[in-house]
Amino acid sequence: MEKAINIWNEVKKELSNKLSATAYLVWINSIEAITIKDGELVLCAPSKNSRDTVVKNYMEDIKFCLNILGYSFTSILVITEDEKQFFVTEEEDDTLALLKEAKKEKPVNPFVSKYTFDNFVVGDSNRLAFASAKAVAENPGLNDNLLSLNPLYIYGGVGLGKTHLLHSIGNYLAENNPSVKVIYVPTETLTNEYFASLSKYSSDKDAYRNFREKYTSCDVLMIDDVQFLQRKGGLQDIIFHIFNALYMNGKQIVLSSDRSPREINDIEDRLRTRFEGGLMTDIDTPNIETRIAIIIKKLEKEKVTLSDDIIYFLAEKINTNIRELEGSLLKVIMYSQLINKVPTLEIAKEALKVDTIENGSNIDSNKIIEAVCQYFRISQNEIVGKKRTKEIAEARMIAIYLIRELLDLPLVTIGQIFGGRDHSTIIYSHEKISQSLNNTKVGIQIKDIRSMLKI
Repeated sequence: MEKAINIWNEVKKELSNKLSATAYLVWINSIEAITIKDGELVLCAPSKNSRDTVVKNYMEDIKFCLNILGYSFTSILVITEDEKQFFVTEEEDDTLALLKEAKKEKPVNPFVSKYTFDNFVVGDSNRLAFASAKAVAENPGLNDNLLSLNPLYIYGGVGLGKTHLLHSIGNYLAENNPSVKVIYVPTETLTNEYFASLSKYSSDKDAYRNFREKYTSCDVLMIDDVQFLQRKGGLQDIIFHIFNALYMNGKQIVLSSDRSPREINDIEDRLRTRFEGGLMTDIDTPNIETRIAIIIKKLEKEKVTLSDDIIYFLAEKINTNIRELEGSLLKVIMYSQLINKVPTLEIAKEALKVDTIENGSNIDSNKIIEAVCQYFRISQNEIVGKKRTKEIAEARMIAIYLIRELLDLPLVTIGQIFGGRDHSTIIYSHEKISQSLNNTKVGIQIKDIRSMLKI
């Protein structure tokens, strides 16, 4: 049984990247490996419906993942809990045919497989960003002296598709132009690598030189969340020189941020000028037509059917960002599976009722955080992150206070929204702001934000 479990865990890891989060959590995550007998891998599903769905819709995905991992089976059998007793006592095969076949190692594609141009839903809010990203993928570094796409700077709020487009560029190049050396790096990772290369405790004497060579020798450099570039330790100076080296050699640079370069306060002017030197395009909140299209595309991919009234309900209710929309869709599907009922509009409302004030104001935690961030001119990543500067800490406490006052959410849930903070931190923040309401400044801030939320 141990061998079967180990193999299945490898397959599940591959499937988690290949399938959508909804499909994986609803159908794959609950499947168990039972045994391997007579060249057959035996899996167990929690119900007949689950087994039938997996066999019908996901068997080819399972076989594909087994194949790329190098495993060979005569067949794959999916049973239910009722049949499990007939297999658990069987001893596993120990034949060479079930061991990993010797295969040539393929280059690892670091990009999330589900983030492709084909899976990106295009609407009025993101059309230019999509077209620009695809043009860069097809002709990286191209500069026709009329419209330069180097650098390509994509900016917009959290959960609107910036990272999806960057990974789409990477996946397109990996598929169509594998000789192109592509580096995708979040700013936080880039920062950590840089300071590690300077550390006197580093065992690599050439760490700094290797760091610089790594980023100046690529053909396409994509940096995610550049609003987090720090103005300390020479970080922006080395980024400036890497930028110039790549640009002068005709290499492509793609940047993403939650705001335009002019709105990033902690950035050197010379670097800001470089960021603005190519094409800047923003991604806005999707309109209702685009939100409907996103839901329909997700349902098609996950092979799930929902009625039109549920689709329209979700599209109207969740109007902030794509991530929240997909999360709400997942919640409706999983909730209906949990209660073993066909999804209806009433079930959808029941599944989402804890996220929204049921008084017609249609306020949720994301809208409150968005309003607080807009008021204090900070990013959503900062307010839910670990930074503790006075400005960010005050904004975070006000957001926590408003969420606890306006939404019927457990302390644990609020803590998860703010990066996994424990309940004592939530209680402290709420009490701190409550005690400061008589303070003119805090009282005005709360009043202004509530006015922004129209409550």
